[in-house]
Amino acid sequence: MGKPTATDRPRLPSLSHSFTLDFVILINGTKEEAIDQRNKVAGVLETLGLTLSVEKTRITHWSEPVNFLGYHIHGEIRPRGVQIRAILSIPKEKERLIRRELLKVASYHHIPEIDAMLSMNAKFRGWSNYYKYANTTSEVFERVSRKMWWFYAHFLARKQRQSIRKLLTWAHKAGRRKVVGKGEGRRDTFIIPVGKKEQYLDIFPPRTAEIKAVPNSETWTVDLKPVIPTNWTHGRSAATRLTALAKNDGICERCGENPAQQVHHPNRMRTKRTLRARVASDKDQQQQAKALCKECHLEEHHGKWQD
Repeated sequence: MGKPTATDRPRLPSLSHSFTLDFVILINGTKEEAIDQRNKVAGVLETLGLTLSVEKTRITHWSEPVNFLGYHIHGEIRPRGVQIRAILSIPKEKERLIRRELLKVASYHHIPEIDAMLSMNAKFRGWSNYYKYANTTSEVFERVSRKMWWFYAHFLARKQRQSIRKLLTWAHKAGRRKVVGKGEGRRDTFIIPVGKKEQYLDIFPPRTAEIKAVPNSETWTVDLKPVIPTNWTHGRSAATRLTALAKNDGICERCGENPAQQVHHPNRMRTKRTLRARVASDKDQQQQAKALCKECHLEEHHGKWQD
């Protein structure tokens, strides 16, 4: 077969912007073998019109952790000293980061309780789902979930203007703290009743998984639109939305036929200047907001409302 011409070589689609491709290759061999594999990879990339960056490419020993996509990757000798396996671990700074994020939400003691709870749930669930592919995650997840529990407890104590000891006693007697089951696990957590349903502080971490078992499509749609703790200042708190949807068992309050999909907020908060006025207005908003279907919501806004 003759030498391939330029037209025979695979080409990438023309791109208007440059891009980078990051990857890690684990080799069970000597340094010389690793160098040989690097040169082969560089040759393959060259045929695709790509260049292996000399500055960003390095060869390290398997015992040195490599930071890649938020994980630490290093090697570990298998039992009986046969071969080496890759270990994925959660960096300490990533654990500190999620704890700071949870503490930040808990510091908004003036926001509705349900907003703080749902926001903390979304942050912890998203973080733990991302790191569930690491090895031996149970200890890290347990530490973070325990911190999350106490952050929320102190949030409630400040909101109720009680000591943490009195708050825990009150929550237990009022049914706001009890044991909740999820799957095969049962944990003591906090509860907020919303209509006929209950929202709870989700301190249940996901089960660990393997990278090779990741499906092509995930089902984490619940976290695609996370709760923003400061939305209540614009009259869009999660407490208002859930309260409105629970009023009429999920049926539109205007037509009484179609399922309620959207919430109408008649009480405008743009004119509220002070924090105290906004807090009081948000409580009134929860009583006045209406759960409507899309058609009725458009009629309420005279056909000019935009999502």
